[in-house]
Amino acid sequence: MSGLDVMHARVSFRDRAFIDVLDLALRFMAEHARLYAKIAAVVLVPSFGVALAAASAWGWIAGWIFAVVLAFFAQVPFTILASRLVFQETLGARDVLRLAARELPRIFVMRLLSTGLLAGATAIFIVPVFWVGSTFVYLNEVMVLERAAVGHAFGRARRVVSSSFLDAFGSFVVAILLPLIAVLLAEVGGRGLLSELFQFRPPASAVQQGGGSALCLVGWFAVVPYLATARFFAFLNVRTRVEGWDIQTKFAALAQRGEAHDARASVEP
Repeated sequence: MSGLDVMHARVSFRDRAFIDVLDLALRFMAEHARLYAKIAAVVLVPSFGVALAAASAWGWIAGWIFAVVLAFFAQVPFTILASRLVFQETLGARDVLRLAARELPRIFVMRLLSTGLLAGATAIFIVPVFWVGSTFVYLNEVMVLERAAVGHAFGRARRVVSSSFLDAFGSFVVAILLPLIAVLLAEVGGRGLLSELFQFRPPASAVQQGGGSALCLVGWFAVVPYLATARFFAFLNVRTRVEGWDIQTKFAALAQRGEAHDARASVEP
């Protein structure tokens, strides 16, 4: 999918504010909720089970390591799903999962390299962490959508971000804060729902269990589809601004209307 067919996309391309991009991602997921749910059932439920099993066997440090790693890879099917729904006809969950499995080896290598860069930046100062993270926040999209090789993807992602660093910074901040907020809401809200609404005895809290709980993991994995979709639309917004996709689609629409007018004029007596 190196060449994105912007002329036949299912969303209108225009330069949007970052908050509008986040809203668009939410509405897009609601429109395609059934397909998102199918992918989530196949990808996120097993990931949750593996992370919870790791926490039960080796403690919550191991559990969170598994959760973070699995969440990285669990985003890939949702990135592919969003991109195909925007640029192509609707496809089945099996097609999405097959394409995601094909991408996983390259994504694994990319994640190792990007994690090394972030670790190096963390060892220096806090500020470089945000700069490095923002610079390479769209690596998934570059590799999946543009079929870029691992080495080329880093340079391509940096060039895309250089034209709109604030959007990339926003994407990186959302990627950090939203899972943390979801974990807290799932822990506090989930315990409240179980005890007050359903009259169930809630499980031991994250503090009592030494840093995590099943409810925390539910919140962690629940935001994965939205994170992937929102970052994908943020990437499209940056590409729209840089490459003038909004202008291209407007000219294409004008050309189509002109052709239709000429066709009608040619058949009129």
